[in-house]
Amino acid sequence: MLVLASEKIKKSEITVNKSKFIGLLLSSSNLKDLKLKLEDLWKSEFSDASHIVYAIRFKNKNEVIEPNFSDDGEPSGTAGKPLLALLEGRSIINTAVIVIRYYGGINLGTGGLVKAYSEAAQVTIDQANFIQYVEYIKYKIVLKYNILDKFINLIYSLNGEVLQRDFGEDILLNIRLPKGEVKNIKNFVDSNRLELNDA
Repeated sequence: MLVLASEKIKKSEITVNKSKFIGLLLSSSNLKDLKLKLEDLWKSEFSDASHIVYAIRFKNKNEVIEPNFSDDGEPSGTAGKPLLALLEGRSIINTAVIVIRYYGGINLGTGGLVKAYSEAAQVTIDQANFIQYVEYIKYKIVLKYNILDKFINLIYSLNGEVLQRDFGEDILLNIRLPKGEVKNIKNFVDSNRLELNDA
């Protein structure tokens, strides 16, 4: 599965029979955040658009949540569903593909709409950079000061991340690790008599 390399908005534009189609990609690791970004687009930059159609494909724990798309008043099946098919076909998740249409006065027909919306989305997807999706798990661990540096170096070597450090008599760390790397810190945890708890 693929995700956008950056959560910044990706954008492209095509014109079909005087109608302008603006393609956008939004990404987030949080579905609620992704929907808020969509809402913000409707209310601000593109409030004067004729149609704003979208499809979202999102992974939540072990399953991909779908369908989640909108034709926004276009004939059923001509806009949102073709966009969802593009996300599915490329195995893209945690991403919304949006196409904004400014009507140019010429009706495109159902086949023309499917083609125009799909093309606008495809151009945007083709211009974006994607990376392999990595699922992370969050943990809490309490450490003594004398092993802190060694443990943090191990976390970074496994492409993990230290999310928070609380210093007291001991150190409480909140970390996240790629799901497949958890087994690689078990030896360190066991040999130092530590406990790794879900965060």
